[in-house]
Amino acid sequence: MGRSGGSGGGGFSGGGFSGGGRSSGGFSGGSHSGGRSGGGSFGGGGWGAPPPPPRRPYRTAPIIIDNSRRYYGGGGNGGGNGNGQNNSGGSGCGTTLIVVLLVLFLFGGIGFFLMGTPSSSIAKSTVAREALPSNAVTETGYYTDADGDWIHNQGELTAGLRKFYQETGVQPYVYILPNGESTSVPDLKSRAEALYPQLFTDEAHFLLVFCDDGRGGYNCGYTVGSQAKTVMDNEAVSILADYLDRYYNDSSVSEEEIFSNAFAKTADRIMTVTRSPVVPVAVCIAAVIVIALLVFSLQKRREAKERQRQADEKMWSTPLESFGADEAAERAKKYENTDTHTQ
Repeated sequence: MGRSGGSGGGGFSGGGFSGGGRSSGGFSGGSHSGGRSGGGSFGGGGWGAPPPPPRRPYRTAPIIIDNSRRYYGGGGNGGGNGNGQNNSGGSGCGTTLIVVLLVLFLFGGIGFFLMGTPSSSIAKSTVAREALPSNAVTETGYYTDADGDWIHNQGELTAGLRKFYQETGVQPYVYILPNGESTSVPDLKSRAEALYPQLFTDEAHFLLVFCDDGRGGYNCGYTVGSQAKTVMDNEAVSILADYLDRYYNDSSVSEEEIFSNAFAKTADRIMTVTRSPVVPVAVCIAAVIVIALLVFSLQKRREAKERQRQADEKMWSTPLESFGADEAAERAKKYENTDTHTQ
């Protein structure tokens, strides 16, 4: 039947772990605005849930995000000092432009870093996890679509599930019940516990039992093998729940991609500790300030030298006769001192 759609919250809402043996839990997500599930009767005899709404056409047009930025710049007026020479305004504008470009470059680096930082809507990974050894799993299939209308492209689904297996050493398995068959997280948890020994002979699988409620939301139960718990701990499951909720509510992805993307992204997230943007951002800001101060200091030195050069040029080009006797004598000494230094 496919997902019943909607947008909004959800995520990890249950579960728990104890020492020894397998662990189980559950969570729910989505909302109840309708849109993803198809019509028809429920499989398995039904559990008293109302019929799902008719399938709403999926949005197939691309989502366009405008990331363009506008940059505004100012120009400086050219000028002269009355002697046919440009003043320092042009140099000042050039220095200002350099500072602006440096600031844009560094803050562009900050933006690039933040783009690579996982979204704050997903739980952080605070634990350094180690993948299970390759011999921990007896590899099996990756899914069961008991609904019959969720998975149409096996390769698209298993690509993300295999990626999860390769990075974590834990093999995931998605068991999709007919839409609306169960709306109880505890019931789905119990089903996962019963299905685990029927499907697997090792303790390195992660079994997710998923059921769309037919009204725009879903519920999940899960069971984690005793070995897999070292990777799929409480935090890791909450990260998976966040990603599953994100892709379930994204109508631009297919049903297969909901699970494929969620598991692939979860693997990337849980196998590294989520980096904080605070330190690199602070370093970039400090770098901008230091560079700006250096450029400002150099500019002031250039301006002081230019003022001194213009003053000396004016002094040398003015005839001594235009000054009084005392001032003329003083300036003559300066000329003599200048001539002595240049010899």
